[in-house]
Amino acid sequence: ETYIWNLCRGDDGFVYGGTYPGCVLLRYDPAAHRLENMGRMSDVADNQYTRYVYAVPGHILVECWSAQRHLTLWNLATHEQRRFGRPGAVVKTITADFICTDTNGELDFYDLHTFQPLGDRSDDLPIAPTLPYSGSRHVIPLAQGQHFVVRGQEYFLTQDAAAAPPLYPIPTPKPPTRIHTITAAPDGKIWGACGFGQTIFSCDPATGEHWNSGVVCDQGGEVYGMAFAADRLFLSAYSGGDHVVYDPTQPWDQVTNQNPKTLTSVGPDLIRPETRSVIGPDGNFWTGWMARYGVYGGGLSRVDVHTGDVTAWADPIPGQSLIGLSADDRYLYFTTGGKANGLPDKVDTFHFVVWDPARGEVYRHRFARGQKLGRVLAVDGCVLVCVDSSIHIFNRHEMDWQATVALDDPCGELVALPNGRALLFAGPRAWTLDPIGGELVHVADLPGPAYTATVSDGQVYFAHLTELYRISK
Repeated sequence: ETYIWNLCRGDDGFVYGGTYPGCVLLRYDPAAHRLENMGRMSDVADNQYTRYVYAVPGHILVECWSAQRHLTLWNLATHEQRRFGRPGAVVKTITADFICTDTNGELDFYDLHTFQPLGDRSDDLPIAPTLPYSGSRHVIPLAQGQHFVVRGQEYFLTQDAAAAPPLYPIPTPKPPTRIHTITAAPDGKIWGACGFGQTIFSCDPATGEHWNSGVVCDQGGEVYGMAFAADRLFLSAYSGGDHVVYDPTQPWDQVTNQNPKTLTSVGPDLIRPETRSVIGPDGNFWTGWMARYGVYGGGLSRVDVHTGDVTAWADPIPGQSLIGLSADDRYLYFTTGGKANGLPDKVDTFHFVVWDPARGEVYRHRFARGQKLGRVLAVDGCVLVCVDSSIHIFNRHEMDWQATVALDDPCGELVALPNGRALLFAGPRAWTLDPIGGELVHVADLPGPAYTATVSDGQVYFAHLTELYRISK
């Protein structure tokens, strides 16, 4: 299992957690420091998440999704499990005497101890506290009517007398997480974003000085896309399908949505900016997306960097997500794939597409079924397309394929160099590729796979896990 989504403490004193991607229930014994896998909680093969777990008398109530959402009731004593509630139901709230579920807006009530259906208890539902800040979550009741609330990297305590209670940093060292993406600013600084934080950072290569932000928007998730335009940094973020713009020269004020400022979202239909983002030939900020949880599909979005207006195109290739995106002075180029949020990867015939900002699609190539497409890079009149463990070279002027270059490993990232060549990051090695002649040259051994890189002042920067590296000229 890759990660635990949330935790609860059962009647037996053990701590339980839901996971991804095996849809299992984990049990932790704090006294013995022992972690056990209690088994898969869904009989739906494509369900990958036990996303929320709740402690109820003698049982753990588990939400399973994303292919088919349902609830599972797991018995602490017998370890038996059974479906609970209606298909598609999620937990709305659990009180001292009943469980309330929500199925597409329809509420059902169950006795907390017998789990038998009850009549309508809507009048007994707890009233949610009025919170002073957007983006608040994990609301925990305390004594005297107060609540403990998390907001991004901070928390606050609600108080009747305080319209805007102070925000406090969560009092623990901030753990480094895998760097998602990096980009170079006009002044030479390297900007990036990391996983599970919804934060960004900057690093000055000349001095080593670095800075980490708070959350860039109210939705949880990560920033994937970053690009500078019109003297500002534009961002695309999972999981709300958000577009964000930040001016590094102005004070940080995300709480009031001033700087950074969240623009129009493409959610809930599009939520993960898998391709990251580029500045297109029209000077605007473009992003390729994956569809919402439980759906195969994707989309393309454009942010006008002067007005902030957002335009979106849903499913340019029906049922396929966008995987790679690049641009030159004439077109955008993207690849599609079978990745999806909360679903297993599907096998299909995927596509390479040439897209005109004004006219839309102008060229489409369908690859053979089973071929896996990755990143793309426009360089020197050509477009390099990652296909399995090879690079397919497309000639933009002739709108045709001109060569295929085999690699030892799949290419995880590629960037354009000032000399018209491309630098490829494939497994533990970096290579230069001449897109015209097809010459491939090994230039460096890497600490491990790299999936994001950028070029600034002739220097190449790349990330591996939590570390930022530089390859000298």
